[in-house]
Amino acid sequence: MHPEMVLATLEAECLIGLRFRRRTPVAECRPDRFQLLRDDGRIIGIRSTQARRPLRGKSSRYLLETERPVDFRGRSWIIQADGFGQTPLRMGGLLQDPALFYDPSSVLGASWMPEATTFRVFAPTAAEVQVVVADSPEGDHDRSLHDMRLLSSGVWEVTVPGHLEGKYYAYVLAGPGCDPAREIIDIYATCTQGRSSRSLIVDLLETDPPGFRNHQFPQLAHPTDAIIYEMHVRDFTIAADSGVCHKGKYLGLTESGTHLPGDPSVCTGLDHLCELGVTHVQLMPVADFDNDETDDDPYDWGYMPSHFNSPDGWYATSREGPARIIELKRAIQAFHERGIGVILDVVYNHTSPCASFERLVPDYYYRMTCHGRFANGSGCGNEFRSESPMARRFLLDSLKYWVREYRVDGFRFDLMGLIDCKTMLRIKAELEAIRPGILIYGEPWAAAPTPLRPLTDRWRLQNTGIGAFNDCIRNAIKGDVNGARPGFIQTGDHVEDLRHGLEGSIHVNTMNPAETVNYFECHDNLTAWDKLALSVPHETEETRRRMMRLAALILFCSRGIALMHSGQEFCRSKRGSHNSYNLPDEINRIDWSLKKTYADVWAYHRGMIAIRKQHPILRLRTRQEIERRVSFDDSPHPKCIVCHLDGSGLDGESADEMLLLLNGHHEAVEFRLPPGKWSVLAEADRAGVEPLGTAVECVTLPPHSGMLLAR
Repeated sequence: MHPEMVLATLEAECLIGLRFRRRTPVAECRPDRFQLLRDDGRIIGIRSTQARRPLRGKSSRYLLETERPVDFRGRSWIIQADGFGQTPLRMGGLLQDPALFYDPSSVLGASWMPEATTFRVFAPTAAEVQVVVADSPEGDHDRSLHDMRLLSSGVWEVTVPGHLEGKYYAYVLAGPGCDPAREIIDIYATCTQGRSSRSLIVDLLETDPPGFRNHQFPQLAHPTDAIIYEMHVRDFTIAADSGVCHKGKYLGLTESGTHLPGDPSVCTGLDHLCELGVTHVQLMPVADFDNDETDDDPYDWGYMPSHFNSPDGWYATSREGPARIIELKRAIQAFHERGIGVILDVVYNHTSPCASFERLVPDYYYRMTCHGRFANGSGCGNEFRSESPMARRFLLDSLKYWVREYRVDGFRFDLMGLIDCKTMLRIKAELEAIRPGILIYGEPWAAAPTPLRPLTDRWRLQNTGIGAFNDCIRNAIKGDVNGARPGFIQTGDHVEDLRHGLEGSIHVNTMNPAETVNYFECHDNLTAWDKLALSVPHETEETRRRMMRLAALILFCSRGIALMHSGQEFCRSKRGSHNSYNLPDEINRIDWSLKKTYADVWAYHRGMIAIRKQHPILRLRTRQEIERRVSFDDSPHPKCIVCHLDGSGLDGESADEMLLLLNGHHEAVEFRLPPGKWSVLAEADRAGVEPLGTAVECVTLPPHSGMLLAR
């Protein structure tokens, strides 16, 4: 039985890549055994075959040269071979040729003007493309079709006269694999409408809150000044005790004066963030994801994106019309007016099945395996092919759109390892040109094996100014993410890794501290409080609280960018769930009563943030400064750390010296101090910019605690 052909791809006008299920004798793969057959019966012969990397006269991969160029537009082909069967011809490297199929300048999507709207879409394999314009998001009433013309590089265009604001549009494609009866949403759509196949045509200026285009937004002097608060729009205000009117909505983020019911002294919502002192919020995905956008929708984090340029309507007061745009802009403006920047958590590494990419250009926007299946480095069913010329252009266009239209202050890239390094460098450079100081960082890993080579990991991001999540310091602080293995705060383990983290990881995987994002809790995995319940179940609650305070001390005294998860400041629990992406509000909502219950942990976070903001020695900007000013002295116990900080001559630093003492041991430990009087800024239970007292000669730290001193 002969091996079967499993994949045939058009690599150039006269070149086909062919893969067999098993290694096939080169002598049997003669040109005369193969032919291309078009859907109308036309035949193209094969001029030559060439084995790729043959071994002992056999190969599973071949290149076939055709006798004539293959006319692929609007046509389907199969390759058949005597004794080998047949397989469809799919698009391969030909479409990846930027000389043939790349348009760097045409404005794609719907370009609205009062007198007409121009529609452009990249669909190089389609035989015909039409744009649908309709008065409603569904149905055939008042629906018109407009033929589009093919421009160079595979872009189709048409200008439809008239004032089309408030109307809906979609595309219809004809050709192989296309269903002319099916409408397709534009990948550049800016205002989707639930699960409708059409999106709304919007005058974006009309969606601006008063003063939105000209309002001032926060500007950091350096990325290491950032203190980022990761939050989910719904989680933050959905609880009954949030005191917010627009619970779970964009508008809920704009409300001030909210507090715990019955106790005005406990601020909630936006006022809580201002009281805490963070510089930025990082909003978990707000781009349109795979949901119905109704109040009855099952809970979802939003990491299955469908349409990247439209906000999701689940968080808007109405899923119809432009409310999603207006209300998200109002939320961003409200943060900015309170001095808080806005970072979007973006998920360009994969899409939901609802996305339009594959329907518009088959085999182009997603990476494929050697057998022609979707690669799955995301663990979510596919991975976006960021290296494709028009895919890279889409990604850049989308990010620029969010910066220009929504005035956001940065992006956190989910599974950034799956976005090729060249694209990430383009992102950094082009967004910096629009918004100097914009924060760009992400997860420097993939979720599963990927064909992308090389992976965009933390080592390839060195010296780029792109930040990477530091899982090393995370694990050093609290141990593994979902298991019972402890970290420094429980048992004093991982001392060496913690030292590296305190230095900004400049001696392990970064070149400067702006490239590391330090954290010990985020939306993924167990919360830190749940991790403590699992890893030290026999410890008292008071001891666990002390461990939480110690973790905060370490985080805010580490060089790099500081990131915290909403609710960690008052011991947030998800009842032991390590992956709550689809669990109900009862698990995910912020329980604001915890702010009162764990007032000590909350006050400690607030105090440490204030200390970090006041002392530049905790926010050093360069590798050279860290090497000069951060050192480690001998510690009194193997499970302890003594970190010495030299602040002399540092611009804006009031302390000549600071001393960070960390005790991960389960017993109290005495630390000898350098000669002189030291002011205590943080100790086991309290922290703040005003000295808590003074110390000379020695101090004794309780188990699982730390101290920060200055003079």
